Amino acid sequence: MFFLILHATFLISKHLILKNNQMNRIISALSLCLLLVACQPEGVDSYSLEILPVAKVELEPDFTFAKDSVTVIPVKYLRPSNCHFYEDFYYEKNDFTRIIAIYNAKLNKDNCQNIANDTITVPLKFKPVELGTYTLKFWKGTNSAGEDEFFEYQATVNH
Repeated sequence: MFFLILHATFLISKHLILKNNQMNRIISALSLCLLLVACQPEGVDSYSLEILPVAKVELEPDFTFAKDSVTVIPVKYLRPSNCHFYEDFYYEKNDFTRIIAIYNAKLNKDNCQNIANDTITVPLKFKPVELGTYTLKFWKGTNSAGEDEFFEYQATVNH
């Protein structure tokens, strides 16, 4: 199980940018969660957390946002199997830049079935707290060179 935790930590750091202490805290928290899951009694379904890429974002290019107001942004991702379930958003803040991906809980079962084209839409609640232009970077996976790729949007907060 220790190797599973190491592998999960490696995958998380491989797929997302390690820029600050906040990311290190997130990885530590995920590792702790995985360790706790590893200690569950027999007969109880265990699960792991996975970070999945965003498939599509439904955001108008010239849309403006209001300070301290919540705007719901529909975000789509592909559910890989019937053992994957939406958990939350991965959300990293760095000044006016936001990096966003999808957290999924995956049941650790042997009878999981892969699902083709199961698109799930989840609402991202974006609440800017300052006037200015935010860069929203939705992680869409890695390219063949192993580099992270993003859908990028400029979110202008002008009122």
